[in-house]
Amino acid sequence: MTGVTVQHPHPSTASAPGRARTPRRLVGLAGAVVLLFVLTGCLQLNVQMSVRKDDTVSGRILVAGDQLAESTDLDRLSPPSGLEQKVRITPYTADGFSGREIYFTQLTFAEVDTLAQAVDIEGARPYTMSFRRSGDTVAFTGSVDLSGIPEDRAESASTRVDLTFPNRITETNGSLGGGNSVSWTPAPGSITRMQASSDYPDPATRGFAVWMIVGVGAALLVSIGTVLAARTSRARSDRLVR
Repeated sequence: MTGVTVQHPHPSTASAPGRARTPRRLVGLAGAVVLLFVLTGCLQLNVQMSVRKDDTVSGRILVAGDQLAESTDLDRLSPPSGLEQKVRITPYTADGFSGREIYFTQLTFAEVDTLAQAVDIEGARPYTMSFRRSGDTVAFTGSVDLSGIPEDRAESASTRVDLTFPNRITETNGSLGGGNSVSWTPAPGSITRMQASSDYPDPATRGFAVWMIVGVGAALLVSIGTVLAARTSRARSDRLVR
């Protein structure tokens, strides 16, 4: 699958427990995980996103660590307001790591913006992500801020962002894994900028073209039927005259 997005706040800006409201419920996860990681333990921050030909995005965000048992903020996570039917949050436990998996299904480009904006810490966003269409080109831009994690903890952090487009990627600053997939590995102590673009038909234009073809086809069938009916009627008239 694919994948939308890493949540890595600076430890000094983490929200205090109980202050987050519904649109900002994802804040607790990022703040608690990174703060705990800085103190001790290993961290996993992985994202997979996939863009479909209908301009929707599905994916998975994993935020987990091996020292998360003390974090009560994880239990308070909930989807952003308005996206409850498309965003699902589940507990994660594997190989000594525990945390949360955030699944999102068929988000529009605008809803991806909503999901990204819902994850903030006192107005600051540790990551950004956005999809924009211009004609037949869809461009992804984003950033991951791991400047709050010391560089000497790099070996204890596993961070990766994977993105798949429905067609070949035409431009990117990431590592191509195939014609239509790309990945980034954000490094602790830095801010990673991400960008990628791909060309494929606008689904709105494609739908209009299909209806045009159907309409023209229907008109041709009606015209042919009319001509055949006229010929049949004329043939019958000729036989009656004779």
